[in-house]
Amino acid sequence: IIPSSNLLRSVSVQALVNQLQAEVLCCSERLDLMVESLTIGAMNVNSALEYFRNGTNMAVVTGGDRADIQMAALETSTHCLILTGHMQPQPMILSRAEQLEIPVLSVDLDTLTTVEIIDHAFGQVRLHETAKVHCIQQLMVEHFDIERLMKQLGLEPALPTP
Repeated sequence: IIPSSNLLRSVSVQALVNQLQAEVLCCSERLDLMVESLTIGAMNVNSALEYFRNGTNMAVVTGGDRADIQMAALETSTHCLILTGHMQPQPMILSRAEQLEIPVLSVDLDTLTTVEIIDHAFGQVRLHETAKVHCIQQLMVEHFDIERLMKQLGLEPALPTP
């Protein structure tokens, strides 16, 4: 049995940029980061911080005017911060994101539309990212028994040609 992998269900920040037609505000060299979950920052900052701490490798969607939520997201396992309403974040947000190498995206969309587009992106399995190819290779080496499969199918292993 090959175990499931969150990485294989993930989406790259670059794919989110493309799907959302987002403007990359910082860390464009880190668009290869893989996002495994989506979190919406629409609550008070204390609730948000507790919620963010439970996630890993997240994309956090929040309003461009919510510096408190943005900073809380940057201090957790966030791989991408997506600001809605096409608003510029405060300089301290971009500075901290640069320090942590977390891409910040800006979209000219409302939060609901942004979340719907991202949710659709998670529904499309893409296996062309290098990290996913390596993950599949590793899973196959560790968990797939080709000889057993061939035996169950009644097939003989191919002999090498001289």
